[in-house]
Amino acid sequence: MTSHDHNAKCPDCDAELSVPSDVAKGEILSCPGCGLELEVKEIPNGGGCINLQELTLEGEDWGE
Repeated sequence: MTSHDHNAKCPDCDAELSVPSDVAKGEILSCPGCGLELEVKEIPNGGGCINLQELTLEGEDWGE
């Protein structure tokens, strides 16, 4: 069985990201298009699109 790179799209600029096949949930990736830091939220079994979410730092609340 060969391991393939996963595909993902930046939720901000919609750029295609090539994600290594050994990426782990919770790992941080950087978008090559806009530079946004993205966290791996879900890795589907058998390939497919990885679920990425914009990295948010816990404990910071800019609304106050």
